[in-house]
Amino acid sequence: MKTKKLAAMGLAAVMTATMASSAFAADIQLEAHPDQTYYMVTFLSGYSFWTECWRGFQDAANLLGVEAKYGGSTEYDVNSAVTSLEQIIALNPTGMAVTCMDADAYKDPINNAIAAGIPIVTFDSDSPESNRTTFIGTSNYEAGVTAANYIGEKLGGEGRVACLTRTGQSNINERIQGFTDQLAAKYPNIEMVQVVDAGNDENEAATNMSSLLATDSDIDYIFAALQQAVLGTETALAEAGLTGEIKIVGFDTDVTTLDSIKAGSVDATLSQSPYAEGFWSMMYIYMLCNQEYIKSADDWYAKGYPSLPATGDSGCAVVTAENADMYYISAE
Repeated sequence: MKTKKLAAMGLAAVMTATMASSAFAADIQLEAHPDQTYYMVTFLSGYSFWTECWRGFQDAANLLGVEAKYGGSTEYDVNSAVTSLEQIIALNPTGMAVTCMDADAYKDPINNAIAAGIPIVTFDSDSPESNRTTFIGTSNYEAGVTAANYIGEKLGGEGRVACLTRTGQSNINERIQGFTDQLAAKYPNIEMVQVVDAGNDENEAATNMSSLLATDSDIDYIFAALQQAVLGTETALAEAGLTGEIKIVGFDTDVTTLDSIKAGSVDATLSQSPYAEGFWSMMYIYMLCNQEYIKSADDWYAKGYPSLPATGDSGCAVVTAENADMYYISAE
């Protein structure tokens, strides 16, 4: 059987300092497992963010010598997403990396899969009350704090802001919570005008933001907490003749947002690391499914011995016109 050698240093990056230093041999060998199939499962599968997650997932699968497949709902609908997840579970894959549209709705399907012997890690959006082993993704609360600090410093601690977000999605709610908490704690003289629901697409986002601007346009910044909110805000501001007067801080580094930053219609955006989320999700789930490579304790997975971290923060950075060029590589 084909084998692949990976340096201990590289493999050790998968683990944390909680593992014993003797967990890996100096010259460890991983066997390729072409018979093992791993799924990355998302909702709203046409979303550009997942494309980069999938690229990282595939790269890790190729490195490990296993088969990677992509599945999930094309809709932004929790019932459809859960149904799609359950259908993939029924295929009995070796392991799964799952992003959760709704933490509570995904809890039972994840637990059922794990009980049936299918290890699961979550990425990007978590179901923390489920029995998943690991979550890998941006700390959305801290990302919201980062947005608040950026805007707060730009405004010198005084001004008026609004948010355009998608209500009902747990990871995005965390962004807004971090944003509003930080404004209240550190920038009490910045008024939160309104948190506007972006709806299901950029057209709804534009319509809803236009309704706010029609009644109150004395706003300095809008935090658009997801891609469709950025697009909708740009449209609403253009239609109101307010482009450049009200500044936008967006979320994610899709090409459209990066182009807008370069053009000046978006002031900044927050980057996640979708490639890292996909890559390390595959590495973690592989280790769960091939437990012989982790020597931390006998039968560690069944006994609940902590050999993988419960969470892994893939990071967040502010992207402006000064550093936008470097993000096009990962966005394309």
